[in-house]
Amino acid sequence: RGRSGDDRKHILTLSTIYDLPFGKGRKFGTGIHPVLNAVVGGWEMNGIYGFISGSPLSFSALGAPLGNGYGTRANLVGNPGISNKSAALWFDPNAFAAPPARVFGNAGIGIMDGPGVHSLDFGLFKNFNITETKYVQYRWEMFNSTNHVNLGNPGTTIGLSSTGLITSAGGARQMQMGLKFVF
Repeated sequence: RGRSGDDRKHILTLSTIYDLPFGKGRKFGTGIHPVLNAVVGGWEMNGIYGFISGSPLSFSALGAPLGNGYGTRANLVGNPGISNKSAALWFDPNAFAAPPARVFGNAGIGIMDGPGVHSLDFGLFKNFNITETKYVQYRWEMFNSTNHVNLGNPGTTIGLSSTGLITSAGGARQMQMGLKFVF
């Protein structure tokens, strides 16, 4: 028994949308020239912040000590927690050992958490009206706008040189622009 690989202790999502107060019908620039209004008026921006805590980590031993062709869980022989987790070392690999032949390991399933994910997405939008019900929307969007490094999970197979190391990360900042015709 243990935690599902999909279990997350914390999930937080905050979102907002804001009409910038410039242009016709807004707080500032209500009486500006229509050409200037087409450039600076009517912009909207949005933001979405997301945090997801890390996924549960389970630890396995190399080889097939059970004699059935499959690996097994490692033995927990110490405290795997460390005070300064980083990509170079997420847990103490010396806290685990391979179990003896034909013995199941005693390390539970999902006993530690991997790194969490922080993401701030941002968008800027402008509608260009053609008629009252039809318009073209310009969109500029940034995903992971702060370019925060979201680390992947560490290696959890005991006895490898990569045990405890994180060698992957989520995507870097991405931007896109688009036009959308709404009718």
